[in-house]
Formats: sequence, C-alpha cells, structure tokens
Amino acid sequence: MKFKQSIILTLVGILMIPLSCTDNLLDQVNTNAVSTGNFWSNAADAELAVNGMYHPISNTFFWGRIIHTGAILRSDVFNIRPFGTNTSMSTFQGEAGVARWATEVFQEPYKAIFRANAILENVNAENVPNQVQRDGFTGQAHFMRGLSYFYLVNLFGNVPLVTTTAQGSEDFFPDQATPDQVWSQIIADFSAAEGLLPSSWTGDDLGRATSGAAAGMKGKAELYTGRWADAEASFRRVINSNTYSLLPASQYGENFGFTNENNSESLFELQYLGLESFSWGVDVPGVGTLGTFHIDYAPPLKSPDQSHYVNSWVRDLFEANGDEVRRNETIVFDYPGATGYGNIPFTEDFAGEIALANTEGMDAIYTVKYAGFDVGERGGVDVLGTNVGNNWRILRYSDVLLMMAEALNNQGKTGEAEDFLNQVRSRAQIDPKTGLSQAEMSQAIIDERVMELTGEGHRFFDLVRWGLADDYLGASSLHGDHPKSLSGGVFQSGKHELVWIPQGELASNPNLRQNPGY
Repeated sequence: MKFKQSIILTLVGILMIPLSCTDNLLDQVNTNAVSTGNFWSNAADAELAVNGMYHPISNTFFWGRIIHTGAILRSDVFNIRPFGTNTSMSTFQGEAGVARWATEVFQEPYKAIFRANAILENVNAENVPNQVQRDGFTGQAHFMRGLSYFYLVNLFGNVPLVTTTAQGSEDFFPDQATPDQVWSQIIADFSAAEGLLPSSWTGDDLGRATSGAAAGMKGKAELYTGRWADAEASFRRVINSNTYSLLPASQYGENFGFTNENNSESLFELQYLGLESFSWGVDVPGVGTLGTFHIDYAPPLKSPDQSHYVNSWVRDLFEANGDEVRRNETIVFDYPGATGYGNIPFTEDFAGEIALANTEGMDAIYTVKYAGFDVGERGGVDVLGTNVGNNWRILRYSDVLLMMAEALNNQGKTGEAEDFLNQVRSRAQIDPKTGLSQAEMSQAIIDERVMELTGEGHRFFDLVRWGLADDYLGASSLHGDHPKSLSGGVFQSGKHELVWIPQGELASNPNLRQNPGY
C-alpha cells in the first residue's frame, strides 16, 4: 500500500547459558519468531496486521493483474486476442484443472479474509486502548472482509463463508455457503465498517477504507441483491455527506492516472507505485504493492501477451451520444486529433497495430484507461508495466450516482432517477435525458454505465446481475458481430456466469462441490 508501511524486524539476542544442565534448558521461548502468542501486544502490532490485510487483494495475483483475465476482460467490451491458457477465462474457454489462474483469484481473497478475522479476534481495548484507533483497525477489517467476499461471490458464487480463524482441524474443511448467506455477511461487514471508520484519512494513511467507501459498497451489495430501498438509503448517505464530487470534464482522465489519486471523486482505490525493476507478485516493504495490469490493457504490440481490441459498438455508443470527453479518455482510434503514447499522432504511434487489425478484420480501437498512456513515451513503459504505478479505482462517485439512479428507477421513482443520471451526463457535456419511461430509463442507465465505467471492472458483473450476459455474449449476440470473435469463445448460460472452483481446492477440501457446467 502507499500508506505507511512497517517491517517487522526481529533482533537476535546472544544468550549466555550456564554450562551446567537444567531441567528447562530445552523449554525456551523463540525470541526470533513472531507468533500469535507474542504478536498482538500493542497498537503498532495491530497496524502491521491491518497493513498486511490489504496486500492479497491489491497484489499481482488478484487485482494487481490476475483478476482482469477472469472478470474485467470477460465482458462484451473486449475482443480478446487468444493467448493460450492465459486468456481462457476471458474467452469463456477455460475448464477446471486445465486453464490458468482461477486458483489465485480464489485463494488471495481468503488470505485477506483470514487476516481480517485475526484482527477482529485479537484487537481489543487492552492492546489498543484508544477507541478511535481501535475502531479504525476493526473497521478496516470489516471493510476488507466485505470487499473480499464481494469478489468471491461474484466470481465463484458458491464459496465457504469463514468469519473466524481456524481453531482445530475440523475448521480446515468448511462447507460452501449459499450466495444469499455470503451476501448477508457482505452487507453486515460494510454496515459495521461504516459505523467504525472515519470519513477521511490524511498523510501517510491516505488510501485506507473510509465510512463513505463502506456506505458505497454496502449500497452496491444491496443493489446487486435487489434491495432497492436499502441501496437508495446507503447511496443517500454518501451523497448527503458532501464529501465527494465529480471532477470537471477537463479532469475526467485524472480518475485513472497517477497525477490526482485519491481525489474528490474516489471513494476507494487500491494503492500502487511504479517500480524501476521487475518484482512479480511481491509486496515491496516501504513502497507498496506492485500492479502489472498494464499487460492486459496495453495495445497488442506493446503487451507481452496478445492483448485485445475494444469492440466497435462501444465507439458507436460514444459517438451516438456526442460524448468526446469520456470517449477520448476511455478508448483510442483514428479520430481527429487522436494520439498515442507521448502524444504521438495515433496513425504514427499505432501504425503496427493498425496493420495488424487490418489483417485480423478488426477495427483498430484500443483501451486508454490503465494502459500507461500517462507514463510518457511508448519506450518509457516497461514491457510488463512494472513502472506503471497508477492506483486502481474500485469505487467512484459517478458509479454511486448511476447506481442511485438504478435503485430509484427500480422502485418506480423514474423522475428522481433522472437527476442522478443527468449529473453524470452533464459532467460529460452531453444532453440530459428527460421524460423517460421506466424501461427507457433502465436502458439509459445501462448505456451510461458503458460510457462512464468501461474498462473499470463492472461491465461483466452488471450483465450477469441484469440477466443480460447471454443476450450480449451468447451465440446470438445483440451486438451483431460476436464480441469474442477472435477466440471463438461463446458464453453459455447456466455456466459462465461463474468461474470454476479450482481443482486444487476441490482436491484438498472434500466438502466443496464444482460449479454447474464445469
């Protein structure tokens, strides 16, 4: 994390042991090791534990890179250039025991959950007597446990619900909970976090979870589970807090770069720093967790993998709405004035990509968000994106406004929903939507989320929760051209809403069952 890191340094003492034998000579405390017995002694220990809790979610093997192949690039926005098992999740061609990386996105959240559980069990008034500080520690634990389960239930659906640390061997093989049980725990955790966390942090603590982040994620969980009135109430607390605001149109792109991180539009973002040397999957003490998601968003001839195209329907939607503000910060193609890395004209900087697209029968449209454009010249970006250190925004205020519109519209409050939808459209400098029916508002929200949030990790989850994944990703895609045409992957209803449970987890825990269709 970018916020303050600490390293546990254990000092080795030289013990003067009498030469004569004693009965307790072998009965010694190992002063060179940290254990649960000697760790939870003060607030400094608790802070170390809290800092370490963030790492599994932000590191390379979860949000730092691997989740992108299984969640974000899975959507109808991206036409994946297949690269063996690396892209098998994002092309709907992966199977348990064959394809890569489902194991990591299953295991990393549980590491964070274990650490959160340990914090909640061990932080108390005795070792952290300052209540404000103690609430901050436990509030962050509730938040990160809720966030971890949010991704687990959306990715895998049927997962064990573990809210305590294992006390014996009988706890090593938990049963799978129902999705409803997991969602209830997610909402409970975000609710607890909202009541415990401060509204903001400063200095070295900037970037930690806040009460607003917890309220926003609670509303999101309630929206995903059809609790419209509850979601509305949660989003109103965020909106009425007057803590957050949309950046001006001229600064929209700063929501994804590194020049204005943790700004007024950000409720929660994972903290990253670019490094000068390669450090795959390692938490770097005192620096932060490395993210290499650039690999999956850079144009094809820049990525060490095969990368992707953005499907042309996304471009067409921007242009049908006259939306250049968000288009130019979301995708790049040969529009007037378009540039690539280092502000080099698009047709010059992407000449190789354009030629490749022509041979593959694709429109040359590429991702801008998180592709490293703001690092500078193309040659200045490390091939793995090691030196691309922009934070990943998990929840933005514009997302809250659009989810608020959705929660209201689903309750029949379509007139009220228009205001929140149009706040987002106004920032993009495009015409407002007025006088819409409930059905028309639903479609307007679907379209607006594409223009506002493409490439940020929401689209596939949106399609699944709306029941539209088969419509847009199935054999008869409403887009006309199939969005996964390069790989030939086709969404199968009743199967691909979820990722398979990793084979290694099934083998080690006899109480787990594979997801349907795998």
